[in-house]
Amino acid sequence: MIKLKNIDKEKQKLSFITDMPVSLANAIRRSALEIPIMAIDEVEIVKNDSALYDEIIAHRVGLIPIKTEKTSREQKFKLVAGGPGTVYSTDIKPSVETKFKLPIVMLDNEQEIEVICHARLGKGIEHIKYSPGLVYFKHDLDEDVLDFVYVDENGKIICNEDECRALKGELQEKIKKAKEANELIFEIESWGQLDAKDIFPKAVEALEDNLKELSKEVK
Repeated sequence: MIKLKNIDKEKQKLSFITDMPVSLANAIRRSALEIPIMAIDEVEIVKNDSALYDEIIAHRVGLIPIKTEKTSREQKFKLVAGGPGTVYSTDIKPSVETKFKLPIVMLDNEQEIEVICHARLGKGIEHIKYSPGLVYFKHDLDEDVLDFVYVDENGKIICNEDECRALKGELQEKIKKAKEANELIFEIESWGQLDAKDIFPKAVEALEDNLKELSKEVK
């Protein structure tokens, strides 16, 4: 049985301690990129008097997090603004419904911008703009130990030989206990499209779907 011990939980961040195998934790981490996420995929620049090229405007708009609802397949947004001033993601209509106020472009006097945006569901394995957030894990080591060692993506604790020899017995004992306990700290930070608490179960669901497809192919 996999044990979960919550140590921190809020809308945009989730952190918990677990004794799940590193291989499973890594599979869940990778599966977060297979959660369907809404992002702007096509941009029509109707007017752009700013100093930035159309391609840069399109790139910035494409990376703006959009709240992803269960029933959403495609959405249309519009950005119309005039200078002087800075144009932000909060100026997009209708609202993208995420809390971040991201700058898109600065407009001078009499400069205007008009952009029509088409958003669709996609996955992070296609493009990073469809990523729901940052998902990672690490061994439950004290901060003073982490000054000397690091953990690779396979969960192996590594340190430089000279640094390891320089470690005092107390720190070496902490590393030994961490290996024996095999506890991981799992961290999730949401970009805003989904609440952090929803990313973990959806990543597990995506992993299960892939395993089912693999099982069918094997048969």
